[in-house]
Amino acid sequence: MKKISLLPGIILLGIGTFYSIQKLNIHLFENQTSWQALLILLGTAYLISGHFEKDNTAILPGIILAGLGIHFIYQPKFPSWPDHAAAFLFILALGMLLTAIKTKSGYAQGIVLLLIGLFLHFFQKIIHSFSVVENGVQLIETYWSFLLILIGAFLVFFKRKK
Repeated sequence: MKKISLLPGIILLGIGTFYSIQKLNIHLFENQTSWQALLILLGTAYLISGHFEKDNTAILPGIILAGLGIHFIYQPKFPSWPDHAAAFLFILALGMLLTAIKTKSGYAQGIVLLLIGLFLHFFQKIIHSFSVVENGVQLIETYWSFLLILIGAFLVFFKRKK
């Protein structure tokens, strides 16, 4: 990050308000005193700080923290909410895409993560649609993660920009 002048102040204001509301027994909304709400508060602090300081690097941690807080609050309430790795990839992809929109570069990484998240989210439906070639699908189901490792290693070790 370039400079962090607003972030500590915003975090202290938020945490002070968070605990003051608890001590004074003020009820504003459900789950207001949970650790998930604290994650949302910290993520919002990053986003506010980044917005006012024009620091685009604060978008990703802000989206990740707020997204995880929202995920952990709403996942038990909605049966259709993803409760596996795809949810985290969606949050990360959203953060990367919003950063890319602001910086006007880096769209590919966000789109790739979004596509991987969609693949993981709909993996069982995809597998069931391939019941004709079940043996091949079981092989793919067992070893698809190694393909991600190979692609990642290739990108890290062989396609690095000098």
